[in-house]
Amino acid sequence: MRRLIFHSAITFLLFFLLQMLHSDPCISKIYKYKDKDGKWCFTNDPSIVPDLNKAEERNAIDTEILEDLQKKLSETFPPKNKVEEARNATVAIKNPLGMGSGFFISEDGYILTNKHVIEGDEAKLKKEEKRLNEKKSRLDQENQAILREQERLKRLKAYLDGQGKHASSDLSAVYLMDVKQLNFWIENYKRRKKAFEQRVKVLNDLNQKMLYPDDNTIILMDNTEFSVSVVSISDTYDLALLRLSGYKCPFIEPTDPHKLAGGTPLYAIGSPLKLTHSVTSGIYSGLRKFSEQYYIQTNAQINPGNSGGPLITKDGRVVGINTWKFFGPKVEGVGFAIPINVALEEFERYLGQLLKSD
Repeated sequence: MRRLIFHSAITFLLFFLLQMLHSDPCISKIYKYKDKDGKWCFTNDPSIVPDLNKAEERNAIDTEILEDLQKKLSETFPPKNKVEEARNATVAIKNPLGMGSGFFISEDGYILTNKHVIEGDEAKLKKEEKRLNEKKSRLDQENQAILREQERLKRLKAYLDGQGKHASSDLSAVYLMDVKQLNFWIENYKRRKKAFEQRVKVLNDLNQKMLYPDDNTIILMDNTEFSVSVVSISDTYDLALLRLSGYKCPFIEPTDPHKLAGGTPLYAIGSPLKLTHSVTSGIYSGLRKFSEQYYIQTNAQINPGNSGGPLITKDGRVVGINTWKFFGPKVEGVGFAIPINVALEEFERYLGQLLKSD
């Protein structure tokens, strides 16, 4: 009897080991698709997917075997409130164009940011091109004036040389003063031309870098860096979707910005002036419409480097993506963010329906 039990146990153990060797419990195909009612569904059975060509196929990895970035950051930087919890889900984004911000919007590594963080600010580059064209025109006119003056002084010198000792001393003195003035003009022209050529080089370098928007690195709260892929860039809005694959990520849950009341406290998180994961505070001032698009207005400080970061409520829910601000000698604290529902609708194919009714 004992021998029979022993043999049965050995047989079961061998069967279990064979099953483990011939199966892959960690990775399976997951298909994400919309049903006839327009609702997002997930399945590992491709036979029930209405249109495989339109379905998004993912490798679903068992989260138990993934490195848990949320747990790691929470242990290293324990959040004291919901704002700090959202800060841990915010990232700095650096690429050849500079530095911006973004944030995880889902546990499986999707990151929202601004398009101009990834592609560069085309409008600003066009303004710079216009300024440089105007500068070039002025330099060309100045160069022509210098050439004319050189020709005039050349003729004057020939005249003075022809007069020899009979040349007027007053005219000779004028000639020398004009030559000194011309040399001063030429030196100034050379300096301005050199500065102009340097600005042209910078502009050309930026234009070249804008052709390759895939070289993006994110920096987490603990300064860990990861390369991320560009999933989608909006044609309509200043929005882009990135992804860090293979990790369980911290993320910020969205909330409907249309339910905000005037004066509601808001917080902007980002990397102004390369000060990563900075937090500024302000209030909700309302929705404003510019160029047929709505933006959240806030007086939370939004500076270069904040672009793409989250605008959140005190309970750590994201209402918008920080995008731009008015600036000038008489303007301060007028910033704007793209409402989060706009971004979720734009990238619904990848994110599904994340905005829940509160």
